[in-house]
Amino acid sequence: MTSRKAFAALVGGLGVVAGIIASTAVAAAVLVALGLPSEGRADDSPAPVVQPRPTELVVALGLGDPVLQAGVVRDGEVILARGLEVEMTRNLARRLGIPRVRFVYVAPVSRLLAATSRPWHIAISSVRSTRAAAATADLSDSYLGTDQAVVLRRGLPRLTTLDALSSKVTCAVRGSDGDRAIFASVRPVIRPILTVTSGRLLELVQTGVCDAALVDADGVGQLVAGRGGVLGPITARVEFGTGFVVAVTRGGPIAVAEVSRALNRMRADGTLHRLNHSWLGIDPARLVPLR
Repeated sequence: MTSRKAFAALVGGLGVVAGIIASTAVAAAVLVALGLPSEGRADDSPAPVVQPRPTELVVALGLGDPVLQAGVVRDGEVILARGLEVEMTRNLARRLGIPRVRFVYVAPVSRLLAATSRPWHIAISSVRSTRAAAATADLSDSYLGTDQAVVLRRGLPRLTTLDALSSKVTCAVRGSDGDRAIFASVRPVIRPILTVTSGRLLELVQTGVCDAALVDADGVGQLVAGRGGVLGPITARVEFGTGFVVAVTRGGPIAVAEVSRALNRMRADGTLHRLNHSWLGIDPARLVPLR
């Protein structure tokens, strides 16, 4: 082959390659114009739908505890709502930048997480962080612990470890979290005493039959109110459970991450402490955990 023929062949080959590249570019442009995915775009996920920010936070309540949440119900709406969880929710809404809060009543409480249709943004009713709850809603960080406060008999020195507690005579209401915490965490050397009522439980501590009673930390302040002279100081707790959380409706305009951030800020600036002390008479988080 002469040099002139070789040069002509090279030019012809480059023309074919250029034609292929041009054809490919035109085909890609046509696919884009038609809204069809090209090979490089086939696996791209659709852009998420951003919901507008609500001007009203709709909160589902179960009204199961008069200290945590109470109110008058009219046509499914909760009016004159009050309680620790109610005040916490109002503070939460302000931190989320939502100007109004509307409370709705859901009965039975099991429907808060089991309902297939949830016309509310969040549910607050002593919801615990369990696998079943996490399967139906997004769960925030805990805002209130489910630990057990240790109520000592008068004259008994303060306890600082679980080992020190395990050597004492412990007691709890049968079937309660205190009962379960004794066997799961304390593992007492002496067989514990189980009673049927909280009133009887306090009698056992007051008379010295029981050295230490395990009581729900969020309810111990109300339980021992006015009994300071006949009981020992309440300074310790046994860690138990994962605490109460906010159940955020999936697919709604409120993200669970921003709820958790707001709760953590409320904890850091002392808001949760003030609310707990005001409504519960004690802040469970300030009790020393026994380990």
